[in-house]
Amino acid sequence: MQTPPFADDLPSRNLDLLNQVREDILLPLSDAFAAELDALGGGLFQLADKASPALQKDYLDAVQELRRERESLVARFRMHLARAWQGLEAGRPLSVERTLARGNDLTLVADNELEVRLAVRNLAGAIQQQWRPELMRLDRYLGFIAGGLRLDGDTNPIGPEHLGTAVYSAVSGSRIAIRAQLAAVRLAEPGMVERVGVLYAALERQLVAIARNVDMPEGRSRRRGIPGQADGKAGTDDWIGRFFSQWQGGQQAAVAGGAIDVHARGDHELLPGELHRLLRDARGGAGGEESGAGARTLSPRELASALSLLQTGPHGGFDEIDQASDLRAGLRQEVFAHAARLGVDPRSVRLDPADADTLDLVAMLFQAMLSESQLRPELRPVLGQLLAPVAKVALQDPRLFVRESHPVRRLLNMLADACDGNPAETAAELALLAQVQAVAARVAQDFDEHLGVFLQAESEFGAYFEQYRRRVEIAERRTAELQRAEERRAAARQLAAGALDERLRGRALPAALEAFLRRPWAQHLERAALRDGASDGPVMAAAYAVADRLVAAATGAGDLDEAGLEAQRPLLQRIYGEAGLAPAVAAEASAGLLDLVRGRQDAGMPLPELPPAPPSPATVEEEASPLPDEPPEQIGFDVDTADYFEALPLGTWLDFVDRLGRVQPGKLSWISPISGRRMFVNRRGARFCVASPEQLAAMVRLGRLRLHRDEDAFYSAMQAVVDRLDAPAAGG
Repeated sequence: MQTPPFADDLPSRNLDLLNQVREDILLPLSDAFAAELDALGGGLFQLADKASPALQKDYLDAVQELRRERESLVARFRMHLARAWQGLEAGRPLSVERTLARGNDLTLVADNELEVRLAVRNLAGAIQQQWRPELMRLDRYLGFIAGGLRLDGDTNPIGPEHLGTAVYSAVSGSRIAIRAQLAAVRLAEPGMVERVGVLYAALERQLVAIARNVDMPEGRSRRRGIPGQADGKAGTDDWIGRFFSQWQGGQQAAVAGGAIDVHARGDHELLPGELHRLLRDARGGAGGEESGAGARTLSPRELASALSLLQTGPHGGFDEIDQASDLRAGLRQEVFAHAARLGVDPRSVRLDPADADTLDLVAMLFQAMLSESQLRPELRPVLGQLLAPVAKVALQDPRLFVRESHPVRRLLNMLADACDGNPAETAAELALLAQVQAVAARVAQDFDEHLGVFLQAESEFGAYFEQYRRRVEIAERRTAELQRAEERRAAARQLAAGALDERLRGRALPAALEAFLRRPWAQHLERAALRDGASDGPVMAAAYAVADRLVAAATGAGDLDEAGLEAQRPLLQRIYGEAGLAPAVAAEASAGLLDLVRGRQDAGMPLPELPPAPPSPATVEEEASPLPDEPPEQIGFDVDTADYFEALPLGTWLDFVDRLGRVQPGKLSWISPISGRRMFVNRRGARFCVASPEQLAAMVRLGRLRLHRDEDAFYSAMQAVVDRLDAPAAGG
């Protein structure tokens, strides 16, 4: 992994503006939290009046603790936001997901603790849902002035997710009872949504005024496709940008505590209207779930019960679903089949159109996610068993589709990443897959109507996966360091070989002098090149000078410079010493070599016996390279494609297809400043391929290289679904 650039070198970075924004937002956010703490007393007193004696004591004690610990609570809230802002200023935005994973440390989380975490997530989700347009623009503005960074809900230091984490840091560090913490977070949610929204709107207006004369980056758009490959959508708005203006759903989706209310069906749209239309067009309007003159609509309770019964089957019912032509049809068939087991006549009911759209969308999401990830065959049902539980969540919590921080979405992303390209060859990889299987099976077995199961699984697996990723990052950095050292050694060897060839070409030199130049002097030159990093350093210049004087004296080119030759004796002794000779032997060899070039020694003088050459330094381990044997000029390549790879950013994943058709994802981890070659690593951080842009372009021409899915597997699958739904519409 290439070391990130120093923050001061990042493009578009404006420290003065960053400092101004920090002063304008961090303290007011802390004041908003403090104001909500001050207002909690009345709400807790009201809850105490209606509560049981045990809870009443917790609520009354919480009122006292809030007064006593007010400053400590605000300080912990402010401390988290300050730490997140420092990450932004350093050019390394702090990830909420990875922060929470580190804090978990693989410990089990109590049910009450899960309730508090869910309440905090709901608070963050409510802020995000209410102020989504402002947040989308703030992500762009802050990322731009911080140095061209890409910020999202997970990394925006003043975004809802970091605010939620700050609230959690504040209350979890107090002596307030867990049930009272939960009540406090829920009571604070409406006020925080309004207070924080006002601050977001004010900051956005301020940044808009500043940015009027600045070319700001566009919102998130589709990744640019590889030139020469079919990707007509490249560069256009992504699916969020396309549908966002029509998104009205999710306002009433989640109820307090994270339980899903399967009896409620709000009259709000669960999906954007245009997406509804695409999904219904794809079904052709002929599905039995939407037809039938006398058929009644399957109730939410009946639908949830059918999905719950389906969930108890092998692999969460996925084995039966996967037998159909596609997952959409399989899921609908199994829903009606399992409703029949509950006593519902499938001929007399149909799915509500909105429910049918949601089920179709979830099925298509899984189909896209499973096809886009490079999975071993046995892992498909492991991930697929989450289809029925996720469908139950999506039916009543539409924020799943738009909230990057939703616990269900986060868990799906982590599980997909853990399985993607995992060959199960090492103990660490096998252990990771065992964790995936255990987590997926537990969710499929235990999930009923409460998101706590997902949150528990996300928290525990996230901690394990975070440790695994840290080990991979260490391996990736080591690989990059070894590759960098290897290329520097290769460049130094090439420089020394060129200098040696220049001095030997066309000249008949005494054997002792030629032997000196070929090994002790060439090795000294290599070390000097590695140390100086340039061909004109003082050590390099001295090495060139001693060789040139010896060659000139031995060939009789010009007058013999006795003083100049004698001045080289200390350097000759050092060069022989570096080759492994003892000081006395090195001095004797140097004197003999000088006498030889002066003509005082016979040309057949004995050569000094040098010790064996030291072993080569460790080189980076490399798997079988997917590169073709032929040079790119022989295969042919498109110049635009080569330019595309020239500008390919670090961290980009590509799919490499070998001669047998096997696909292996590789991540661009390092770019050589010497040769310009790109190094790709596999999922375990090992070197996978080192290639020039021209070689990569030639692979595209052979059909053996393509873009890997987006890093966010859920987002990438959703984009693929929209593209698939768009295709028939475009064709028509």
